[in-house]
Amino acid sequence: MKKRVFCVVMAIMIACSMTACSGKENGAGTAAAGQAAKGGADTVAPQVKWPKNVELIVPASAGGDTDFNARLLAQKLTEKLPANFVVSNVNGNGGATGTRQVKDGAADGSAAVFYHTAVLVNKACGATDYGFEAYNFAAIAGQSAGNVVTVNASLGIKTLDELLAYSKEHPGELKMAAQTGATSYAVAMQMKNAGFDINIVDAGSAADRLAAVLGGHVDVILAAYGSIRDYVKEGTLVPLAMDGEADLVIPEENIDVKAIHNLGYEDIKLPFYYFVAFPEKTSDALVDEFNAALKDIIENDKEYQEKIYASYYQKPVFLPREEGLAKYAEVDELLKNVDFSAK
Repeated sequence: MKKRVFCVVMAIMIACSMTACSGKENGAGTAAAGQAAKGGADTVAPQVKWPKNVELIVPASAGGDTDFNARLLAQKLTEKLPANFVVSNVNGNGGATGTRQVKDGAADGSAAVFYHTAVLVNKACGATDYGFEAYNFAAIAGQSAGNVVTVNASLGIKTLDELLAYSKEHPGELKMAAQTGATSYAVAMQMKNAGFDINIVDAGSAADRLAAVLGGHVDVILAAYGSIRDYVKEGTLVPLAMDGEADLVIPEENIDVKAIHNLGYEDIKLPFYYFVAFPEKTSDALVDEFNAALKDIIENDKEYQEKIYASYYQKPVFLPREEGLAKYAEVDELLKNVDFSAK
Protein backbone atom coordinates (compact mmCIF):
# COMPACT_ATOMS: atom_id res chain seq x y z
CA MET A 1 0.00 0.00 0.00
CA LYS A 2 2.74 2.42 0.98
CA LYS A 3 4.62 1.51 -2.15
CA ARG A 4 1.54 2.25 -4.30
CA VAL A 5 0.94 5.65 -2.61
CA PHE A 6 4.61 6.52 -3.04
CA CYS A 7 4.45 5.73 -6.76
CA VAL A 8 1.31 7.83 -7.22
CA VAL A 9 2.87 10.78 -5.41
CA MET A 10 6.03 10.53 -7.48
CA ALA A 11 4.03 10.40 -10.71
CA ILE A 12 2.07 13.51 -9.72
CA MET A 13 5.29 15.36 -8.83
CA ILE A 14 6.96 14.44 -12.13
CA ALA A 15 3.89 15.50 -14.10
CA CYS A 16 3.75 18.85 -12.30
CA SER A 17 7.44 19.37 -12.79
CA MET A 18 7.20 18.71 -16.54
CA THR A 19 4.21 21.03 -16.85
CA ALA A 20 6.00 23.83 -14.99
CA CYS A 21 9.14 23.46 -17.02
CA SER A 22 7.17 23.35 -20.25
CA GLY A 23 5.28 26.46 -19.23
CA LYS A 24 8.50 28.33 -18.34
CA GLU A 25 10.19 27.43 -21.58
CA ASN A 26 7.19 28.24 -23.71
CA GLY A 27 6.63 31.48 -21.86
CA ALA A 28 10.23 32.54 -22.23
CA GLY A 29 10.21 31.65 -25.90
CA THR A 30 7.03 33.61 -26.48
CA ALA A 31 8.37 36.60 -24.57
CA ALA A 32 11.64 36.52 -26.47
CA ALA A 33 9.81 36.25 -29.76
CA GLY A 34 7.56 39.12 -28.78
CA GLN A 35 10.52 41.22 -27.67
CA ALA A 36 12.36 40.49 -30.92
CA ALA A 37 9.30 41.36 -32.95
CA LYS A 38 9.04 44.67 -31.14
CA GLY A 39 12.77 45.38 -31.58
CA GLY A 40 13.10 45.91 -27.83
CA ALA A 41 16.22 46.60 -25.83
CA ASP A 42 16.94 42.90 -25.30
CA THR A 43 16.76 42.03 -28.99
CA VAL A 44 19.74 39.93 -30.00
CA ALA A 45 21.37 41.25 -33.18
CA PRO A 46 21.82 38.75 -35.99
CA GLN A 47 25.20 37.06 -35.86
CA VAL A 48 27.67 38.43 -38.37
CA LYS A 49 29.40 35.83 -40.52
CA TRP A 50 32.85 37.05 -41.50
CA PRO A 51 34.81 35.47 -44.33
CA LYS A 52 38.26 34.11 -43.51
CA ASN A 53 39.95 36.91 -45.46
CA VAL A 54 38.89 40.48 -46.21
CA GLU A 55 40.68 42.17 -49.09
CA LEU A 56 41.15 45.87 -48.43
CA ILE A 57 41.53 47.41 -51.89
CA VAL A 58 43.70 50.54 -52.01
CA PRO A 59 43.37 52.31 -55.41
CA ALA A 60 46.85 53.80 -55.06
CA SER A 61 50.44 52.66 -55.27
CA ALA A 62 52.21 51.06 -52.34
CA GLY A 63 54.36 53.26 -50.15
CA GLY A 64 52.23 56.41 -50.00
CA ASP A 65 50.08 57.88 -47.25
CA THR A 66 46.89 56.07 -48.33
CA ASP A 67 48.68 52.73 -48.42
CA PHE A 68 50.26 53.44 -45.02
CA ASN A 69 46.90 54.19 -43.40
CA ALA A 70 45.27 51.13 -44.93
CA ARG A 71 48.03 48.75 -43.86
CA LEU A 72 48.13 50.04 -40.29
CA LEU A 73 44.35 49.71 -39.94
CA ALA A 74 44.36 46.28 -41.61
CA GLN A 75 46.82 45.06 -38.99
CA LYS A 76 44.70 46.44 -36.15
CA LEU A 77 41.40 45.16 -37.62
CA THR A 78 42.84 41.66 -37.96
CA GLU A 79 43.53 41.74 -34.22
CA LYS A 80 39.96 42.81 -33.37
CA LEU A 81 37.70 41.01 -35.86
CA PRO A 82 37.41 37.30 -36.81
CA ALA A 83 38.91 37.85 -40.27
CA ASN A 84 42.32 38.41 -41.78
CA PHE A 85 42.50 41.85 -43.43
CA VAL A 86 44.88 41.94 -46.40
CA VAL A 87 45.76 45.08 -48.40
CA SER A 88 45.86 44.93 -52.21
CA ASN A 89 47.05 47.91 -54.28
CA VAL A 90 44.91 48.28 -57.41
CA ASN A 91 46.00 51.50 -59.09
CA GLY A 92 44.93 52.99 -62.41
CA ASN A 93 42.69 55.66 -63.93
CA GLY A 94 43.10 58.02 -60.97
CA GLY A 95 41.91 55.29 -58.60
CA ALA A 96 38.80 54.39 -60.59
CA THR A 97 40.07 50.89 -61.39
CA GLY A 98 40.19 49.95 -57.72
CA THR A 99 36.95 51.62 -56.67
CA ARG A 100 35.09 49.94 -59.54
CA GLN A 101 36.49 46.53 -58.56
CA VAL A 102 34.92 46.83 -55.11
CA LYS A 103 31.71 48.37 -56.41
CA ASP A 104 31.19 45.37 -58.68
CA GLY A 105 32.46 42.80 -56.15
CA ALA A 106 30.65 40.22 -54.03
CA ALA A 107 28.64 41.69 -51.15
CA ASP A 108 29.76 39.04 -48.66
CA GLY A 109 32.22 41.09 -46.63
CA SER A 110 35.22 39.68 -48.48
CA ALA A 111 36.23 43.05 -49.97
CA ALA A 112 36.16 46.74 -49.10
CA VAL A 113 37.76 49.83 -50.56
CA PHE A 114 40.07 52.10 -48.58
CA TYR A 115 40.48 55.35 -50.45
CA HIS A 116 39.97 59.08 -50.14
CA THR A 117 38.48 62.27 -51.60
CA ALA A 118 39.63 61.29 -55.10
CA VAL A 119 36.51 59.14 -55.50
CA LEU A 120 34.55 62.39 -55.83
CA VAL A 121 37.15 63.93 -58.14
CA ASN A 122 36.83 60.86 -60.40
CA LYS A 123 33.12 61.54 -60.79
CA ALA A 124 33.46 65.33 -61.10
CA CYS A 125 35.91 65.11 -63.98
CA GLY A 126 34.11 62.25 -65.74
CA ALA A 127 36.47 59.35 -64.97
CA THR A 128 33.54 57.50 -63.35
CA ASP A 129 29.76 57.77 -63.33
CA TYR A 130 29.24 56.75 -59.69
CA GLY A 131 29.87 58.06 -56.20
CA PHE A 132 29.17 56.84 -52.68
CA GLU A 133 25.63 55.83 -53.59
CA ALA A 134 27.17 52.78 -55.27
CA TYR A 135 28.47 51.41 -51.94
CA ASN A 136 27.50 50.55 -48.42
CA PHE A 137 29.57 53.39 -46.98
CA ALA A 138 31.14 52.50 -43.63
CA ALA A 139 33.00 55.52 -42.29
CA ILE A 140 35.61 58.22 -42.66
CA ALA A 141 38.67 56.56 -41.14
CA GLY A 142 41.11 59.44 -41.10
CA GLN A 143 41.94 62.90 -42.36
CA SER A 144 45.19 63.82 -44.03
CA ALA A 145 46.95 66.90 -42.75
CA GLY A 146 46.81 67.90 -46.41
CA ASN A 147 49.22 67.91 -49.30
CA VAL A 148 51.91 70.52 -49.69
CA VAL A 149 52.39 72.61 -52.81
CA THR A 150 56.09 71.89 -53.20
CA VAL A 151 58.70 73.26 -55.60
CA ASN A 152 62.24 72.34 -56.48
CA ALA A 153 64.60 74.68 -54.63
CA SER A 154 66.42 75.41 -57.88
CA LEU A 155 63.53 77.69 -58.92
CA GLY A 156 64.39 80.12 -56.13
CA ILE A 157 60.71 80.43 -55.18
CA LYS A 158 59.89 80.69 -51.45
CA THR A 159 56.19 81.65 -51.31
CA LEU A 160 52.93 80.93 -53.11
CA ASP A 161 52.69 84.56 -54.25
CA GLU A 162 56.13 84.22 -55.83
CA LEU A 163 54.97 81.06 -57.61
CA LEU A 164 51.95 82.93 -59.01
CA ALA A 165 54.12 85.82 -60.20
CA TYR A 166 56.68 83.50 -61.76
CA SER A 167 53.98 81.54 -63.59
CA LYS A 168 52.65 84.76 -65.13
CA GLU A 169 56.10 85.97 -66.10
CA HIS A 170 56.84 82.56 -67.69
CA PRO A 171 53.41 81.52 -69.03
CA GLY A 172 53.02 77.77 -69.52
CA GLU A 173 56.64 77.03 -68.63
CA LEU A 174 56.10 75.66 -65.13
CA LYS A 175 55.20 71.98 -65.09
CA MET A 176 52.98 70.85 -62.25
CA ALA A 177 52.71 67.10 -61.75
CA ALA A 178 49.31 65.58 -61.07
CA GLN A 179 47.47 62.32 -61.48
CA THR A 180 44.52 62.76 -63.82
CA GLY A 181 41.26 62.21 -61.98
CA ALA A 182 42.86 62.26 -58.54
CA THR A 183 43.01 64.92 -55.80
CA SER A 184 46.31 66.34 -57.09
CA TYR A 185 44.57 66.99 -60.41
CA ALA A 186 41.64 68.77 -58.74
CA VAL A 187 43.92 71.08 -56.74
CA ALA A 188 46.09 71.77 -59.81
CA MET A 189 42.93 72.74 -61.69
CA GLN A 190 41.83 74.97 -58.79
CA MET A 191 45.19 76.72 -59.01
CA LYS A 192 44.88 77.08 -62.77
CA ASN A 193 41.36 78.49 -62.39
CA ALA A 194 42.76 80.97 -59.82
CA GLY A 195 45.31 82.38 -62.28
CA PHE A 196 48.40 80.20 -61.94
CA ASP A 197 49.71 79.84 -65.50
CA ILE A 198 50.97 76.28 -65.19
CA ASN A 199 51.23 73.30 -67.47
CA ILE A 200 49.59 70.31 -65.73
CA VAL A 201 51.25 67.01 -66.62
CA ASP A 202 50.10 63.52 -65.67
CA ALA A 203 53.00 62.09 -63.68
CA GLY A 204 51.22 59.23 -61.92
CA SER A 205 51.13 58.37 -58.24
CA ALA A 206 52.51 60.32 -55.27
CA ALA A 207 55.78 58.36 -55.38
CA ASP A 208 56.10 58.99 -59.12
CA ARG A 209 55.47 62.72 -58.71
CA LEU A 210 58.10 62.97 -55.99
CA ALA A 211 60.64 61.24 -58.22
CA ALA A 212 59.72 63.60 -61.08
CA VAL A 213 60.34 66.79 -59.09
CA LEU A 214 63.56 65.44 -57.58
CA GLY A 215 64.76 64.53 -61.05
CA GLY A 216 63.95 67.97 -62.43
CA HIS A 217 61.30 66.65 -64.83
CA VAL A 218 58.59 68.81 -63.23
CA ASP A 219 58.72 71.98 -61.15
CA VAL A 220 55.74 71.74 -58.80
CA ILE A 221 54.08 68.82 -57.02
CA LEU A 222 51.56 68.15 -54.29
CA ALA A 223 52.83 65.78 -51.62
CA ALA A 224 52.17 64.70 -48.06
CA TYR A 225 54.69 66.45 -45.83
CA GLY A 226 55.85 63.13 -44.39
CA SER A 227 57.09 62.06 -47.82
CA ILE A 228 59.08 65.28 -48.50
CA ARG A 229 60.31 66.03 -44.98
CA ASP A 230 63.88 64.79 -45.49
CA TYR A 231 64.23 66.72 -48.77
CA VAL A 232 62.94 69.88 -47.13
CA LYS A 233 65.45 69.49 -44.30
CA GLU A 234 68.35 69.13 -46.75
CA GLY A 235 67.13 72.08 -48.84
CA THR A 236 66.28 70.21 -52.04
CA LEU A 237 62.55 70.97 -51.90
CA VAL A 238 60.61 74.00 -50.64
CA PRO A 239 57.09 73.71 -49.10
CA LEU A 240 54.87 76.65 -50.05
CA ALA A 241 51.34 76.00 -48.80
CA MET A 242 48.82 73.32 -47.76
CA ASP A 243 45.84 72.33 -49.91
CA GLY A 244 43.70 71.21 -46.96
CA GLU A 245 41.62 72.97 -44.33
CA ALA A 246 44.34 73.85 -41.81
CA ASP A 247 47.88 75.15 -41.53
CA LEU A 248 50.58 72.56 -40.88
CA VAL A 249 52.42 73.50 -37.71
CA ILE A 250 55.19 71.23 -36.41
CA PRO A 251 56.96 73.11 -33.59
CA GLU A 252 59.61 70.44 -33.05
CA GLU A 253 60.73 70.84 -36.69
CA ASN A 254 60.20 74.61 -36.94
CA ILE A 255 57.60 74.05 -39.67
CA ASP A 256 54.67 76.43 -40.20
CA VAL A 257 53.10 75.99 -43.63
CA LYS A 258 49.91 77.98 -44.19
CA ALA A 259 46.80 76.61 -45.86
CA ILE A 260 46.33 78.08 -49.35
CA HIS A 261 42.90 79.47 -48.53
CA ASN A 262 44.40 81.20 -45.48
CA LEU A 263 46.82 83.02 -47.80
CA GLY A 264 44.01 84.75 -49.67
CA TYR A 265 43.31 82.09 -52.32
CA GLU A 266 39.82 81.23 -51.11
CA ASP A 267 38.90 78.96 -54.01
CA ILE A 268 41.85 76.62 -53.57
CA LYS A 269 41.01 74.04 -50.93
CA LEU A 270 40.33 70.30 -50.94
CA PRO A 271 39.80 68.51 -47.60
CA PHE A 272 41.35 65.06 -47.82
CA TYR A 273 39.48 62.31 -45.94
CA TYR A 274 40.20 58.57 -46.01
CA PHE A 275 37.17 56.28 -46.03
CA VAL A 276 36.14 52.62 -46.04
CA ALA A 277 33.20 51.33 -48.09
CA PHE A 278 31.83 47.89 -48.95
CA PRO A 279 29.85 46.72 -52.00
CA GLU A 280 26.34 48.19 -51.89
CA LYS A 281 24.42 45.08 -50.77
CA THR A 282 26.81 44.12 -47.96
CA SER A 283 24.80 43.55 -44.77
CA ASP A 284 24.40 46.51 -42.44
CA ALA A 285 25.12 44.20 -39.48
CA LEU A 286 28.58 43.42 -40.86
CA VAL A 287 29.30 47.08 -41.58
CA ASP A 288 28.12 48.05 -38.08
CA GLU A 289 30.42 45.48 -36.47
CA PHE A 290 33.27 46.69 -38.67
CA ASN A 291 32.59 50.30 -37.64
CA ALA A 292 32.58 49.42 -33.95
CA ALA A 293 36.05 47.88 -34.28
CA LEU A 294 37.29 50.75 -36.46
CA LYS A 295 36.05 53.40 -34.02
CA ASP A 296 37.73 51.65 -31.10
CA ILE A 297 41.07 51.50 -32.93
CA ILE A 298 41.03 55.11 -34.09
CA GLU A 299 39.83 56.64 -30.84
CA ASN A 300 41.54 54.41 -28.26
CA ASP A 301 44.60 52.66 -29.72
CA LYS A 302 47.59 54.76 -28.63
CA GLU A 303 50.03 52.91 -30.87
CA TYR A 304 47.86 53.64 -33.90
CA GLN A 305 47.56 57.31 -32.95
CA GLU A 306 51.30 57.69 -32.43
CA LYS A 307 52.18 56.02 -35.73
CA ILE A 308 49.89 58.15 -37.92
CA TYR A 309 51.27 61.31 -36.36
CA ALA A 310 54.90 60.23 -36.55
CA SER A 311 54.56 59.30 -40.22
CA TYR A 312 52.11 61.85 -41.66
CA TYR A 313 51.23 64.29 -38.84
CA GLN A 314 47.65 63.04 -38.76
CA LYS A 315 45.34 63.34 -35.81
CA PRO A 316 42.81 60.53 -35.27
CA VAL A 317 39.47 61.08 -37.02
CA PHE A 318 36.50 58.71 -37.13
CA LEU A 319 33.14 59.73 -38.60
CA PRO A 320 30.50 56.99 -39.06
CA ARG A 321 28.19 56.66 -42.06
CA GLU A 322 25.96 59.73 -42.02
CA GLU A 323 28.54 62.08 -40.51
CA GLY A 324 31.14 60.91 -42.99
CA LEU A 325 28.83 61.33 -45.96
CA ALA A 326 27.92 64.84 -44.75
CA LYS A 327 31.61 65.82 -44.81
CA TYR A 328 31.99 64.44 -48.31
CA ALA A 329 28.89 66.38 -49.42
CA GLU A 330 30.77 69.57 -48.48
CA VAL A 331 33.74 68.45 -50.60
CA ASP A 332 31.39 67.71 -53.49
CA GLU A 333 30.14 71.30 -53.37
CA LEU A 334 33.72 72.59 -53.62
CA LEU A 335 34.36 70.44 -56.68
CA LYS A 336 31.29 71.84 -58.45
CA ASN A 337 33.16 75.15 -58.67
CA VAL A 338 36.16 73.66 -60.48
CA ASP A 339 36.33 74.02 -64.25
CA PHE A 340 37.94 70.75 -65.27
CA SER A 341 37.78 71.74 -68.94
CA ALA A 342 40.24 74.64 -68.53
CA LYS A 343 43.39 74.35 -70.67
